[in-house]
Amino acid sequence: MKLSLLFSLFWIIFLQATELPGLFTKSFNEKKLNERYQIIKPIKPGYLEADFTGDRITDIAVQVVDKKSKKRGILIINGGSNKHYIFGAGYKFAGEDFNDTNWLDGWRIYKDKIAYKTLFDAEGDIAGSKKVKVSHPAISIYSIEDGSELAGALIYWNGTKYVSIHQGE
Repeated sequence: MKLSLLFSLFWIIFLQATELPGLFTKSFNEKKLNERYQIIKPIKPGYLEADFTGDRITDIAVQVVDKKSKKRGILIINGGSNKHYIFGAGYKFAGEDFNDTNWLDGWRIYKDKIAYKTLFDAEGDIAGSKKVKVSHPAISIYSIEDGSELAGALIYWNGTKYVSIHQGE
């Protein structure tokens, strides 16, 4: 009997820790995003939260899959404006050549104030990098090969809109 009670308490705590914040879920449903997208949690953490825009209000990012195309992506709902933004899931990342994050092995909040955008030459070979100022927390997404981060993108607010830059190979 005690083991059953202990398991029940553990399960309740686990569900609370993995549930999305209520304001996010409410906005997701009111905007009818649930009709087109399914929230997925293929990697941990299941969602990211930070003040991505610098308005001192928490924003939430989740991974989604477009129900028709089956393409994966990232959905951000800004807490202050309640606007949503889609990266992937059939929409091209700004400045990138992909519209599906099926390659994504990891993600995290990026807190450094400087990032490096990978530059490519006309043949697609790496030609160097360019320093980029990042004023607010950003979302780092990446693929992993042989246990190390190989390549990815950084999604950040540039003061007027979300942009992404390629990082790594």
